[in-house]
Amino acid sequence: MNDFNSLSLPHPKQERGKDNMTTLLNSTANTAANKSCAACKGCVSQAAILAASDTPVRLLKPVGLAQDGFQVARFDPICADEFQSVQQAEYASCKRGKNAKNKLARKTRWGAYIRDTFSWQDRTTYSLPKELNPEEGGAIREFEQLDDAFLHNPVTEKLLRAVFHAWGFEKSSEEQLYQVQLSAIRYEPTIETPAWPSPVAPHQDLVDGAIAVLHRTENIVGGLSRIYDLDRRPLVQMDLRVGDILFVRDAEVLHQVTPLMLEPGENWSAGKPAYRDVLLIRFQPVGR
Repeated sequence: MNDFNSLSLPHPKQERGKDNMTTLLNSTANTAANKSCAACKGCVSQAAILAASDTPVRLLKPVGLAQDGFQVARFDPICADEFQSVQQAEYASCKRGKNAKNKLARKTRWGAYIRDTFSWQDRTTYSLPKELNPEEGGAIREFEQLDDAFLHNPVTEKLLRAVFHAWGFEKSSEEQLYQVQLSAIRYEPTIETPAWPSPVAPHQDLVDGAIAVLHRTENIVGGLSRIYDLDRRPLVQMDLRVGDILFVRDAEVLHQVTPLMLEPGENWSAGKPAYRDVLLIRFQPVGR
């Protein structure tokens, strides 16, 4: 078993293996400092809000982790009861997208980030080329939007800023306009049907992304995150916990999530819901 405590992400404009890597993790997180700045602004440039994750990682192939284009970090405010209540209320209203073959409940939201401010757009459609998502065949899918109240929640905004700063972009939001794309996905398997990711196969998304696990009930198995090299050789497999964030550099690796299944057990009864909620977060400089 291994963890990613020593792994850092290269700057988008830096070569891998250089000494001037941007350090993603800071294991000296100051909880008291985080609580004192509920408005989030002014403190998010400090890496301390992202801590090292001790999520077990199973190596499928010997790799040099520091140079492989992925990382796991923790964002503990996700686990707070108040945010969990807000998050679950928002995800409970997620529905299957129109014109989508995959049955996952999902909401999306597109926006802009500039001068440390998020501006959210009214956009409901989303599509990936057939080459990247053959299961949807390049179809233009339509999803309901994430609510403003969830987006402006202090924990949500702090999470987004933490992810933005973790990438170490060449220019700050004071100098550069960034596009933001969010996808809220609820995996909800039943006794009869697994919850299938989309796409199922190892793939790329055309943009770097972070996958934050917001909630997971008991009686769920599967949902393992797997990373492959560009020749589809498996690198690692991990079972992310609530509060974990997986960062993936899209141009360097392929990623995949395994199907989720409901596993009846001592704490399960017929009709009891079982689900896993994740938030996909993507930033991209406009004009790049």
